[in-house]
Amino acid sequence: MAPSATLNAHNLARLIRTAAPHAAADGIGLDQIDGIRFDSDGTHLHAVASDRYTVAVARARLTTPGEPFARTVHGQDVASLRAWVDAHDGEAALTLTTEIGRLAFDGPRGTLRISVMDGEKFPDWRQLLHTALADVPADAPCTRWTSRFWERWQHANREVNTWHAGGEKPLIVLGTDVIGLQAPHRMRTPEQDQTQTTSDALDVWKTSLGTDTGQRTDLADAIPEPPRRSYTAASTVPEMTEELLRQTLNATNGLFSAPSDDPGAVAAYALSGVHAWAAYRFLKALIKSDPDLAADTVADLAEQLDSGEIGEWAWDAAVEAGHDPQKWADDRAQARAEKSATTDSAATSG
Repeated sequence: MAPSATLNAHNLARLIRTAAPHAAADGIGLDQIDGIRFDSDGTHLHAVASDRYTVAVARARLTTPGEPFARTVHGQDVASLRAWVDAHDGEAALTLTTEIGRLAFDGPRGTLRISVMDGEKFPDWRQLLHTALADVPADAPCTRWTSRFWERWQHANREVNTWHAGGEKPLIVLGTDVIGLQAPHRMRTPEQDQTQTTSDALDVWKTSLGTDTGQRTDLADAIPEPPRRSYTAASTVPEMTEELLRQTLNATNGLFSAPSDDPGAVAAYALSGVHAWAAYRFLKALIKSDPDLAADTVADLAEQLDSGEIGEWAWDAAVEAGHDPQKWADDRAQARAEKSATTDSAATSG
């Protein structure tokens, strides 16, 4: 019988929700970590994801013990899986079963079969954690933080320095023109508020982490850098300003060199120039009103352009704004079909 794992829909949704933000983006050349790895040790189901900068492992205890297995669901299928899981009541029993090249998800609302990636390519997340934990003193005090406060630092700077003296000492956050403290979290009763050591805190994860093989590895070694792209977006405000002005002038000059009998080329140059000039004016306005936001926006934009995913982000942004991008695509396809039919008809008549 094929290995399987059964847990309720609430727990499976929690695993996906926790791991998904850490998965590598599709299209950046890191296919081995593009998605979520479902790893069962027979007692817990783990959802593991990494984008080379972070690694997250969430787990839930299985309803009944089973045989171990590990399969990686591709990033492009995670949304469908999440929707299928969310369609179930929280207490509904869901079963993951391995099949050749697929992972089957069975529940009261039917079966969802998803193709899986080559599991051997996913990095050894257990050994990554063993390596990171090897240098942590077992008797060092473990500090408890409230993660919902972390989002309060998102505007501190793109990069900040952090440290704390340990135990019950506050976290010190230092950035450019920003410095602050975050207090450790205290439990509600003295019995709960006893200081743990790192060894105490990790005890509950011993079964999931397994045995340390002694092979030292870290993220940089386990996951290679994505391949360099031939195009690199401007990542600073001066670079972006120069690039937009260059594009505007290139496009407007191109209007005069475009073949007069090719209206499509003329329109493309005109549209490119208009959009580049509009982007330049908006950037200048943003620089004037909030230079720091302008710098952060340009840096974020550079990462998005280099990732090659702007089509997906634009689609999601259109939906969020209340538009119907599918209708746009359908209208465009219909226009192409009508143009093709007109061309064929003219060629036949000729």
